[in-house]
Amino acid sequence: MFYVYDVNGLQFSGSLEALELNKRVQASDPVGRIGFQNRLQQELNEHPKDNRFDAYQNMNERENMVEPLVHIFQIMTSPAATITPDTPISDAWSILRKKKVRQLVVTNEKVQAIGMLSDRDILHHLNVNGDEIKVEINHPIGEIINTEIITTGTGTDIRKVARVMAFYHLDAMPVIKETVLVGIVTRGDILRGFADHPRLNLWG
Repeated sequence: MFYVYDVNGLQFSGSLEALELNKRVQASDPVGRIGFQNRLQQELNEHPKDNRFDAYQNMNERENMVEPLVHIFQIMTSPAATITPDTPISDAWSILRKKKVRQLVVTNEKVQAIGMLSDRDILHHLNVNGDEIKVEINHPIGEIINTEIITTGTGTDIRKVARVMAFYHLDAMPVIKETVLVGIVTRGDILRGFADHPRLNLWG
């Protein structure tokens, strides 16, 4: 399951397929979904001497391979590093440096994810010279973040999360359980998940 939150709370809840049809969160330079016919044509291109039936059989056998099911709770980082929307930019930068992370989940008083803050989001607001930080206007980070985010549940399969992160160019995704933030999954977590389970493929 995937969820879309903003400062007003839950705006979308549904499956991967429903999320792909939902236009609320826009992707930049999206990666097109690989359809059955496209995969069949790819199989024919890779095996030009095979007929269409053989190509179909080869592809179908690959798709029906028994593969391990890896849930996000198995690879996520918990607890996630968090920050509140009223935190000044300079303090947010210090928290990122102290925790040695590249992104923080912005949460409200109910520990619900309402945004994401990355080091890239605040760098153009800061002048950093060694340990000295200068800020022209020390806005609260709630004024500079993208306040609409995609989150996922603890039981979502790693392959579905990988597809969403690739499509929307996400570096990290908050993980929730019954609307409450319980962790975060990053691109690095996804890569390690696939490395630890080499039988996984993104067609699943």
